[in-house]
Amino acid sequence: MWNGLASTIRNVAKEALGVAVGTSRRHKSSRESWWISDEVQTKVALKQLRFREFITCREGSLEDRTRAEERYKEAKREAKKAVVRAKDKAYEDLYKKLDSKEGANDIYRIPKARERRRRDIDNIKFIKDEAGQTIVKEDVITHPKP
Repeated sequence: MWNGLASTIRNVAKEALGVAVGTSRRHKSSRESWWISDEVQTKVALKQLRFREFITCREGSLEDRTRAEERYKEAKREAKKAVVRAKDKAYEDLYKKLDSKEGANDIYRIPKARERRRRDIDNIKFIKDEAGQTIVKEDVITHPKP
């Protein structure tokens, strides 16, 4: 019953407020992506294209499958290398900025932003009982006293 209520509330909120473009926080594509460059995007797109080619050639000959698999593995290695290079460069620039006088306030802003992103707004942590008192304990929420 609780899950039904929660999903109904979420659906009504989606209809009333709309849904942001993108995926859930748990999905890999929504992780920190401020460091992604054009080079990384092209390498990842090529990797995805090679993967699609590899999947579609399953019905072909063994030689074609092997060749497609090797091309995919090579594209995957290149994409990983590009991601590592881009992350290293971005974090190096960030650390240089934080060491400067202008970046001193950012040291406090970064953890606050990370904490805000980690908050889970899908799960309700408290409700009110019949008397209007806030109930926070999970066992009392799931098994109310009669």
